[in-house]
Amino acid sequence: MKNEQPEPQESLDSLMKHLESIAKNLSRDSGTLESSLEQYEKGIKIAKQCLTRLDAAEQRVTELRKLLESDTPDKPTSLENSSSLFD
Repeated sequence: MKNEQPEPQESLDSLMKHLESIAKNLSRDSGTLESSLEQYEKGIKIAKQCLTRLDAAEQRVTELRKLLESDTPDKPTSLENSSSLFD
């Protein structure tokens, strides 16, 4: 079996692919219990990295949304109001 350790600064997409690979290996591999546990542990670590990055991205989007809202004069309060802008 090839080395399943991700690089420290892999992209989220790469981490997700790595996690998917581990899941596939676990679902079809009839290896030892110890080997399966090691892969599962690696998967948990990668999943935590993914969640950390997703949380950071969500926080960034929230901050950007707040910035946009504070910089937008006379913003519409609903979709109905915004449709009149394009008439």
